[in-house]
Amino acid sequence: AGERVDYATFVPDGEPTLDANLGQAITEIRKLGVKVAVISNGTLLWHDEVRSDLAQADWVSIKVDSVEPATWRRINRPARTLNLTTVTDGMKRFARDFGGYLATETMLVRGVNDGSEHVQAVGQFLAALSPACAYLSVPIRPPVMSWVQPPTEEALNCSYQTLAAHVSRVEYLIGY
Repeated sequence: AGERVDYATFVPDGEPTLDANLGQAITEIRKLGVKVAVISNGTLLWHDEVRSDLAQADWVSIKVDSVEPATWRRINRPARTLNLTTVTDGMKRFARDFGGYLATETMLVRGVNDGSEHVQAVGQFLAALSPACAYLSVPIRPPVMSWVQPPTEEALNCSYQTLAAHVSRVEYLIGY
């Protein structure tokens, strides 16, 4: 239709990095002169092949909801075999080597990861990643688990201020 495409985006309906052909797909799309974005939960970045595949993208967002193992498990419900330290080490290696636009997304859940100490720890970790932008989100769609609720406005504002002390650019993704 003659419209400009900003990015061809791999969006999780499942985790994009589980696709063994992700790197090849990124390469083929880029041959068309289209930038590629990938939104990932980041759990597989400890794999060399996954980091190599994602390194071909122009824009990558990785999810960082917690740096505390029990909280990470409660929010993200990862496979039992995944270890948070392994995951975060992979994120650090990816961030260190990635030449494109790196973003992070942190979803806050009331009473789970929206406390000041918790957000401070996430902010310190994000500072190590040095993303171009750290997005702060809240549950918007009806959650699977009934206990999942968005944080209070006060907690959300405090979290924003805390992350902004660690990362140069923080943006809300909290609704329409």
